[in-house]
Amino acid sequence: MSLTDGFAESIKAKDERAETEEAALLYGGYDPLSVSLTHIINNKAGIGWTSYAHTGTPVPVYAMGAGSEVFGGSYDNTDIYKKLVEVTGI
Repeated sequence: MSLTDGFAESIKAKDERAETEEAALLYGGYDPLSVSLTHIINNKAGIGWTSYAHTGTPVPVYAMGAGSEVFGGSYDNTDIYKKLVEVTGI
């Protein structure tokens, strides 16, 4: 993906933009120029996204009450489910 390619797609009318699988993977249905710029900034900042809306960054978690000791810290979002299962005994 390049800024030039994103710009070229972005200035086209929406019904004239590429509707290929590659375009869907590159731009995720969003404005091609915006996505291209966002990728450049994210790469410079060292941010990795697992989708167009979610990073792979651990999530800070805070809790009060029964079982709260299990939740102090930052976790992968899928670990929160596992911790809830542990605390509730499901």
